[in-house]
Amino acid sequence: MKKQSILTAILLVGFVPAGVSAQVQQKEDAGSAGFISELGTPSKQGTDLIPDYRKYQFSNASTDTLSYDYTEFEKQVLEYSQGLKQSVQQQVAMKKAMQIAKTGFFPSVDATGNYSYRINDYEMPFGDMAIPMKHDAYAFGFSVMQPVFAGGNVIYNYKGQKIQNAIAEQNVELTKDNIILAAENSYWGAAAAKEMYNVMCHFSEIVGLLLNVLQDRYTDGMISKTDLIQMEVRKKEAEMQRLNAYESYKLALQTMNVMMGHQPTDSLDLAESIAQKVEVQQQMNVNDVMGLRPELNISKLNVDYQKNQIRLSTTKYNPSLAVGYQGTWGTQMLNINGDTQFNHSFVVSLKVPLFRWGARFKQHNLQKALYIQSLYAMEDKQDQIAKEVAASWTQLNESQKRIEIAAKNCELADENLELNTFSYSEGKLSILDVLSAQLTWIQAYTNLVQSYHKEKIALANYKKAVGSRYMK
Repeated sequence: MKKQSILTAILLVGFVPAGVSAQVQQKEDAGSAGFISELGTPSKQGTDLIPDYRKYQFSNASTDTLSYDYTEFEKQVLEYSQGLKQSVQQQVAMKKAMQIAKTGFFPSVDATGNYSYRINDYEMPFGDMAIPMKHDAYAFGFSVMQPVFAGGNVIYNYKGQKIQNAIAEQNVELTKDNIILAAENSYWGAAAAKEMYNVMCHFSEIVGLLLNVLQDRYTDGMISKTDLIQMEVRKKEAEMQRLNAYESYKLALQTMNVMMGHQPTDSLDLAESIAQKVEVQQQMNVNDVMGLRPELNISKLNVDYQKNQIRLSTTKYNPSLAVGYQGTWGTQMLNINGDTQFNHSFVVSLKVPLFRWGARFKQHNLQKALYIQSLYAMEDKQDQIAKEVAASWTQLNESQKRIEIAAKNCELADENLELNTFSYSEGKLSILDVLSAQLTWIQAYTNLVQSYHKEKIALANYKKAVGSRYMK
């Protein structure tokens, strides 16, 4: 009856443990291999009796009300991003600076006033007479000055601020691109972490099911304690990996919450799976995407700015001319009786710098060197963009090839784990072969998840490289 009950249990799980003698007695020093049993040889249908718990299914899209698809996540990230708000305010500041520079074309209107009171008495000698002077004196003035020619300072200063405003606008777009890329990295990183956590849970279940079988067999005295201990160690390792994966997943969700302006511990789930298919991309010509990249536009504007600076830097050494009107009302210069009067004058101001020890030419050469530097920087940026477009396209294509290989490898790992477990049940393999098959299984699925993740990141990098956001 005992042999019959053992046979029934073995057939129910599709697993015949190694180390059972002809009398079904345990031998600690016999190892796991060399199984001989009076119970008979397992049938060819033994593999069908092994539970199908090894087949892992990738998670589907979540329909929970707290779940976010990528589009909604990106929208909230852009709305909350403090970096983007800073960039926008910088652009506002540059626009105001441009408006300030424009006021240099218009006349300036000033009002002045002064009052003084002399403490001591004073008598101004006038021939044989001494005329006492009033203690107080005051005057109020009004002036209008119009620059006719400022040596080019006003116009080149305005052009420079206009270019700076254009640079600030491109910086806003560049900031958006970087935030969107960071959002994609965060979202798909969290999706990959979620999938890895599910894989580790499934792996822990695989090990746990086998460990339960081995514990029953050890209790019945059918296997060595060595096999049981090794599987218990593997179970602890699987639990540790599961906990590490869970920690990574929770940290990824917290990062997403912070990027959206939520509390880090708010409930959150992902509506999209790391394993979902990506849209087919068209390979773009590098020359067609150059004008779409804000980095290159900024470099071109920097060249224009440095070229303008060459002219602006020498304007202070040019002649300047201004005309205007000045009017004053107040006490007379010699305030004898306190009478007041109006004074009107037309003003012409001319300034001609004559000698500055060669400062004009040195300043010109300084700005020219900076201009040439900006040209080299622009060419370097073009090379970087060309490299990014080519590299991201290569990475995208290769990542899709890796997915095909990794998916096939998972099928082989499933089959390998199933066959090794069955062979161990027949006594043809040791427990070490089963442990090795388990490691192969977890590595195969880890590689598949990582391949999916690399594909999503490669796609994000390619869309940024070709400026796909500006093609809509």
